[in-house]
Amino acid sequence: MQTRLRTFVVGATLSAFVASTMVVGASLPAKAIVGHDPESPGHAGFTVTPPSAPYVMAFHTCSTNCEDPANHMVRLAQSADGASWSDVAGWQAYKGSVPDVFRRGDTMYVIGAGLSRIDMATGKVTADRFTVKKADGSRALARDTSFAGQLPDGRLVVTYVPSMQEVAGASEIPVLVATEDPGSDASSFTSIGAAITIPKAGLPVVGEPTDPDIFFNGAQWVLYTSVGANVVAYTGGSVTGPFSLATQVLVSSNAGGVPSGIAGSGGVWTYVNFGSSRESIEIRRGVSGDGLSGLTPASFTTVLTGSAYGATTAESPGVAANTAGIACGSGCGGGSSTSATSSSAKKAKERKPGTRCRKAGATGTYKGKTLTCKRVKGKLIWR
Repeated sequence: MQTRLRTFVVGATLSAFVASTMVVGASLPAKAIVGHDPESPGHAGFTVTPPSAPYVMAFHTCSTNCEDPANHMVRLAQSADGASWSDVAGWQAYKGSVPDVFRRGDTMYVIGAGLSRIDMATGKVTADRFTVKKADGSRALARDTSFAGQLPDGRLVVTYVPSMQEVAGASEIPVLVATEDPGSDASSFTSIGAAITIPKAGLPVVGEPTDPDIFFNGAQWVLYTSVGANVVAYTGGSVTGPFSLATQVLVSSNAGGVPSGIAGSGGVWTYVNFGSSRESIEIRRGVSGDGLSGLTPASFTTVLTGSAYGATTAESPGVAANTAGIACGSGCGGGSSTSATSSSAKKAKERKPGTRCRKAGATGTYKGKTLTCKRVKGKLIWR
């Protein structure tokens, strides 16, 4: 099982870090590696057929020397049921690692090598830099970054762990969150602090938490972390936390790591990496009622392998709903004051408590009260 791999440009040089690789049934020695700069754009642009299926997954594949993220290729797939996945037509794989995907309005965002924006009307894919900053404006050197959700004003939220240099020898690991800088169109984020700080001695398995993933399970917010070939989860009251150490639960034991969770039909879908060696990894899915139930290796089924791409691995799943989410409002830096006012009035009506909503975990306001889209008796409603 791979811990997500990242290296960063510091000044004019690449700062390498030690990448620990863990797979089910094997433990490989750590190596110092130098890979790509995850902030730089990964391509010069291309055009796809916009994905129309209700779920999308960003992931990467690898064919050789897979400890080095420079050998990873970012791909994008879509699915009607979360089990059978097909490529987004026209997608051109590019070098990058540990990708994730999220849609807002008519734009789909993919990270893993800079930022890719997919115009959902035309299919045009453009590239930009992607940065996460500390509160003081310095570079965060964010590791294992993934999309977490949205704020009520439409801004995106990402979660990540500090660089390996920052936590080397530390007894506890913070899982950090950052919010989108207004007007950046998802290219720039600023940290707002820790969603949770996890003492390594208090973990149910030996290791270090990496690869955070935050999602709404239909009733509450869930934070997944990967600890080797295991998934450890925590719950909280909002997308930005705080998440409680008291809620810690071992979701999967030696059944896979590098998780991504989403509320789908029939329950919560938990996706993980699973493999017998670093050069042989596949993506598997387990289904449970809330994403917090213990999942054994037998609970998972394979949904993607690298063979279709001439690769030996398919890994690092990042799954999202292909829905418009919360529009980018005035606090997000989009739209005129007139259109923003009109949009807000419309959304206030749509978000009246007890009315139907479209996306589990979406948040909004009604008469000054924050509402969350929750699944109640099989239906999504504002609560």
